[in-house]
Amino acid sequence: MLINHQYKFLFIGLPFSASSAIHHQLHKDFNAIPRLRKHSLYHDFFKSANDKEKKYFVFAVLRNPMDIVISNYEKMKANEKGNFTNPDFFTENGGHINRKQREKFNFINDRSATFQDYFNKYFNKPYDNLASLTTQYCDFLIRYESISTDYLEVLKQIGIKDTLPLKVMNKTKGKKQVDITAYYTDDIKKKAIFVFGPFMRKYNYALPVSWGNVRISFFSRIFFKLISLFMRINQKYFKSYKNKIDRKGTVFGDIKNANKLS
Repeated sequence: MLINHQYKFLFIGLPFSASSAIHHQLHKDFNAIPRLRKHSLYHDFFKSANDKEKKYFVFAVLRNPMDIVISNYEKMKANEKGNFTNPDFFTENGGHINRKQREKFNFINDRSATFQDYFNKYFNKPYDNLASLTTQYCDFLIRYESISTDYLEVLKQIGIKDTLPLKVMNKTKGKKQVDITAYYTDDIKKKAIFVFGPFMRKYNYALPVSWGNVRISFFSRIFFKLISLFMRINQKYFKSYKNKIDRKGTVFGDIKNANKLS
């Protein structure tokens, strides 16, 4: 996350939501400085914030989870930067690639697994992510799908004028603007509704129009709430990031190192 004391704002960088691009631009254009880790959450910030900082304008980026899953699949399939095979980026060495991610990477590449194969193997319960621990604290939510205009709007609300447009970074290799149903084909449609339906409904995302009127099961909605509750408890009271390193050569790591030198 980045904080700026001149304009009094806090940006929470959720994973897979263009946080690198926004971190880079906020630091470059407005000298926003690092606070805690790249993907620290608001409850982490609240523990160390003073009374004035707790009143700062808070914003984050929300992204369609169906698109996140596609993006992750394409990243693992391409392994463009070699992150999934470089031990320096493994969690046990202070990085961000955990054992489960490496298992998924191996499954995709060893078996030349299709997206449908990958989805069927690894997505068997309702989807949720760290947005559920973030959005309630935000004064503004940038939608990834309209990130350029929303970014300018949030700066306007903060009181920043004469801004430059956001530059895209870390774009997934091989991923183009395609019909989402090219990935979520008819054979996994029912499962996709079970997995994504509750999250999509909570954050006002629409399932593919071609799927018609979709019913989200009561079981899926209850299961989603239980998963959200478990995640909240785990993140607040049990999750540890003591060994996490913001490495040189990453956007946030370079910002952090530059700030130490200044």
